[in-house]
Amino acid sequence: MKLNPIKFLSLFIFSYTIFPFIILCFYNVPLGDDFWYADNFRTNGFWQTQLKFYQEWSGRYIASAAISTLNPISFGYFNLSFIHPLVLISGFAFALNQLLKNCVTFFKLPINSSLLFCLLFFFYFNYVPDFGETFYWMAGAYTYQLPIVFCLVYLNALLNLFKSDTNFSIIKNQLIALFSLFVIVGCNEVIVVYVNFINVLVLLYLFYTKNYFNRFTLLFVFTLAISVFMITAPGNFGRESMFQKTDFHFLKSSLNALSRSVFVIGFWFASLFILLLNLKGVATYQDYNFNFLERFSITKKKIVIAGILFLIGILFIGFFPSIYTTKWIPQRAYTPIFFVFMLFSAVFIFMTIAKIEMLTRINYTISNYSISIILLPLLIVSLSHNSNVMNAYVDLTSGKASSFHHQVLETYEMLHANTKDTVYIKPLQKKPLILPYRWPGDNRLVNGEWEKYFKIKRIEYVNENN
Repeated sequence: MKLNPIKFLSLFIFSYTIFPFIILCFYNVPLGDDFWYADNFRTNGFWQTQLKFYQEWSGRYIASAAISTLNPISFGYFNLSFIHPLVLISGFAFALNQLLKNCVTFFKLPINSSLLFCLLFFFYFNYVPDFGETFYWMAGAYTYQLPIVFCLVYLNALLNLFKSDTNFSIIKNQLIALFSLFVIVGCNEVIVVYVNFINVLVLLYLFYTKNYFNRFTLLFVFTLAISVFMITAPGNFGRESMFQKTDFHFLKSSLNALSRSVFVIGFWFASLFILLLNLKGVATYQDYNFNFLERFSITKKKIVIAGILFLIGILFIGFFPSIYTTKWIPQRAYTPIFFVFMLFSAVFIFMTIAKIEMLTRINYTISNYSISIILLPLLIVSLSHNSNVMNAYVDLTSGKASSFHHQVLETYEMLHANTKDTVYIKPLQKKPLILPYRWPGDNRLVNGEWEKYFKIKRIEYVNENN
């Protein structure tokens, strides 16, 4: 049987990327805030817990509900933490693949949707900041990765609404979009900013084409309404008051957000550019869509400058709200920023390759089957060096994942069976590179969460030097 080179490449990239992360799911354990949410659920019940979080902690109504209610340790199960990363990894792969297939068909792109999916899937998994807290740590996964999955579903529904020609199809995709919006907006503040930004872009396009406005009106109004409900939650202001920002004014926050935006472009853009430069058919992108850009006399120089400024802008609007309100942004909060950056960068790269003759020629040359069958696998393996994919393989082959899983569950069993007032916890051995970990320490945050959940008066950390 003759093996199609594109199918071979796609299968290799996808399998090489997803395999270690799927296996690591079964070494995952509950950590940190998972216990805090679980204890609130067990103490207050579902509705009272959600009301408490909305009033006192944040407006993230979906994330709070998911972390507390879908949390296995809320019901006393410590060995079911493989479920949520497995579902999120599978859900992301499925939703991204569906969206890209739809895009290739909708825009009539002469590229292979499967290979495009595999390249973007690899890029996202290999470079997303703090993969462990994004996918494996439940408190981080439902807050930052769950809305990404539904954002893909929402974008797919938007595309379908543009081409829907029956009432049934319109209503179906409107319902899918509305449900997706409800989930997306209820997870974190950064994704709220981005989904409204995407809606504004769609709205501008609708004004430009003077078409399809009515079928999108409900989506825009609904997004605005639930965004206000989420952002104005009393809990958001309560959490914000915990961070003093007297010396962190608007200008300083803006400069900080701008510097991070430039860093992201410098750190990740080149890798995505090299990957997509190997995708056959990208050079003919301009022949199929975005011809309206010619009306604005977009030259080679202008398209590069405008594209870079646009990317800096979308990164800035992601970084600034968190930096201005809390003075910092954790690595897991980069997830929605990184996701939006990847999507817009891919479009910009396609347009740049099609517009600049030298890049067009390179694309024609290196995307040849006989070259890409060798070049792409080498490129994928090289880019994964010392990044998420390779670190995931290291966790598996070095025994760090299995050792970590055993140590943590053994500690939880000991705490669950403990009858003493004070318990001493030893340091972790063989800490994993990808799997997240939260362990008792000097700041006593984890200690306190364990004490409440396991009903122990005092948990002390035994330092290795003691």
